Amino acid sequence: MILSNAENRKQKTENKPLRICVPVVESNVHRARNLYLRSARRGFWTELRLDYLEQPDLKRLLRTRPGKVIATNRLASEGGQWRGGEADRRLILEEALALGADCLDLELAADAAWRRELWSRRGATQIILSWHDFSGTPGADRLDGVFQEMLAGEADILKIVTQAREPADNLRVLSLIPQAKAAGREIIAFCMGPLGKWSRVVAPNLGSFLTFAPFSKKGASAPGQLTVNEIRRLWKMLK
Repeated sequence: MILSNAENRKQKTENKPLRICVPVVESNVHRARNLYLRSARRGFWTELRLDYLEQPDLKRLLRTRPGKVIATNRLASEGGQWRGGEADRRLILEEALALGADCLDLELAADAAWRRELWSRRGATQIILSWHDFSGTPGADRLDGVFQEMLAGEADILKIVTQAREPADNLRVLSLIPQAKAAGREIIAFCMGPLGKWSRVVAPNLGSFLTFAPFSKKGASAPGQLTVNEIRRLWKMLK
């Protein structure tokens, strides 16, 4: 049987594993490492939020990598905990790249020349280009402008996350998933906050690269995150 292009894309989306990424927001390297190992044992991805660490000893944190790791050192302006200088923030991300992190999260707001430099020497590491709006969800024109800018950037995976102020905001952000797929790009897209919870559940079913879920509420790295057990229970119900 010969499938059309649209049917092929649909089949690939249906066959794609629904990935959960556990954010690690510990201030202590030992606890962060243990949580990473727990996540890896269960077959989940892990986002190591380096901006939460009081002393980011990456060699100890990444001495072995039993599971997929995203290294993130989030700017305070985008909901992160980093309070140091930009040069030091970049050095930590560069070290994570040198140690072989599977993915490196770089904000669209970061210096473009620096992002291009990391892209040129990324090796097997995938680059996530991210953009967050904690104040709300922009209108369609503004959101499309950000999306087009990111499509033109050096990235393996795009990440666009906004705060939902009304239910329709979720639809506007989730609509970016098929657009990215049509352009041949991977994307992570959903909304934050109480009104955005359901978008975190359905996004992977629509083709989002992954969704974020901590093991417990206290491990949340952003507003509106459901726990691993909640996400899996809802996925089971949707089936």
